[in-house]
Amino acid sequence: MKNRSIKALSPVIVSCVSLAMLLSACGSSTNSSSPSPAASSAPASPAASTAAASPAATELKPYEITWYLPQSVFPDAKLVQDAMSKITKEKINATLNIQLVDWGTYDQKMQAIAASGEKADLIFTSNWTNDYLQNVNKGAFLDITELLPKYGPDILKQVPPSAWDAAKVKGKLYGIINTQVLARTPGVLINKTSLDKYGFKADQFKTLADLTPFFEKVKASEPDKYPFSLKGDTDVMGNYGSAIGLEYFSQKNPGVVRIDDASSKVVNLYETREFTAFLKQMREWYSKGIIRKDAATIKDTNSDELAGKYVSSTFTVINPDTAANQAQKFGGGDAANVAAIEFSKPYMSTGSIIATMTAISRTSKDPARAMMFYNLMYSNAELFNLMSYGIEGKHYTKVSDGLIKKMDNAGYWVDSGWEYGNMFNSYRTSATQPKWFPAGPDKNAAAIPSNILGFSFDPSNVKSELAQTASVVDEFYAGLITGIADPDTTLPVMNAKLKKAGLDNILAEMQKQIDAWKASK
Repeated sequence: MKNRSIKALSPVIVSCVSLAMLLSACGSSTNSSSPSPAASSAPASPAASTAAASPAATELKPYEITWYLPQSVFPDAKLVQDAMSKITKEKINATLNIQLVDWGTYDQKMQAIAASGEKADLIFTSNWTNDYLQNVNKGAFLDITELLPKYGPDILKQVPPSAWDAAKVKGKLYGIINTQVLARTPGVLINKTSLDKYGFKADQFKTLADLTPFFEKVKASEPDKYPFSLKGDTDVMGNYGSAIGLEYFSQKNPGVVRIDDASSKVVNLYETREFTAFLKQMREWYSKGIIRKDAATIKDTNSDELAGKYVSSTFTVINPDTAANQAQKFGGGDAANVAAIEFSKPYMSTGSIIATMTAISRTSKDPARAMMFYNLMYSNAELFNLMSYGIEGKHYTKVSDGLIKKMDNAGYWVDSGWEYGNMFNSYRTSATQPKWFPAGPDKNAAAIPSNILGFSFDPSNVKSELAQTASVVDEFYAGLITGIADPDTTLPVMNAKLKKAGLDNILAEMQKQIDAWKASK
């Protein structure tokens, strides 16, 4: 999931994978000691829009905004946070407390915070970590349906209006869509030096099986390296599902539909021939040592990737900035040395929309201020780039207009703009990286739309079944996708448990709702 960027300019109609509606108590979430100016029309400039989005800073009491998101921990994080706070102090009389939580522990940490009632304001959420819909169901996030237009006009200006349907639960909104490419192109990244060394070219890889001979040569000649990066919590369907012709609803829900099926019949992912074939491919790679032996349990591959121990990435999304963003891991620091292998055309679905969002926690003491700050992440390029790349002259230097270069031994370099705010604001980090216009819009324009764009699944009638099947998925998922478990023997056991947990009821309910939605079109 770590390579998304830029918003779509073309209209996007999206669907929502929703869980039960948040308790009505959250309806008061927009209450704040701060005044609530009415939403304005699209402003002509960022400066004008910021003024429209919030009262003058002098009218607001001081407030500290606590923001959680998954990320590596950097020694200069506090220094950058203080620089950002100077801007937010002037704009909205707020300072920042940014909590960067390790990727491997983020989900667990957010569950603990939600359970404890600890104060938090902004929280990264998605369909692959800190699950958005499960949090809505638990009442962890606030209803921002009214809060967004009051304090987030720049957010609304940047995100296509129809895209918000993907984040709605029973017509209510609980998450802010982070601006990025709204379509996914599944693929992997490969070090070009390795390709040249073993006599392969990037354009000869059309399927996963095509990669096998290359990986075998890497394994045989360089036993100290890992041919393919994979771990047990990888969101395979989110990053690769469209390449095998399947659209999923959420990582813990086994119900999927085939992309080319006009009837949109809902089937069990773990009984499809497509996913079974994929699992067998992973099993083959694991047996050949292409996938590391501890892949199912390892929590973090970041350090090994940065050390150049991996020749290729895990399943990822190929966007205009992907090679540049991952050059340190798979190109020896040179984006031109990263081959981006695409396995299918871009595909647009609900999953590609809700994969990266930010929610306001029910424990926020000033939800309006949290929204004011997040609005700045869309309108204020200086603030966005501080968050992404740190301080000019200390962490990076400017090469030319919009192009920067990371300084040696920089103590800060998040470079994950897809996680927050508006990627249109981002600097480029490589001369080989195309400018955001028109590369991003072109990706979206080329996207294959889902047959069920605009459909929202209401799981109210099968909440208990979804919880039970999620437990079954957790039991088997890591072993299956990393190839440690043999699908021939494991899938029958897993599917039996899924049926016992109520899978058939889930599939029937999903089909009923899809059919009714189509009939109403």
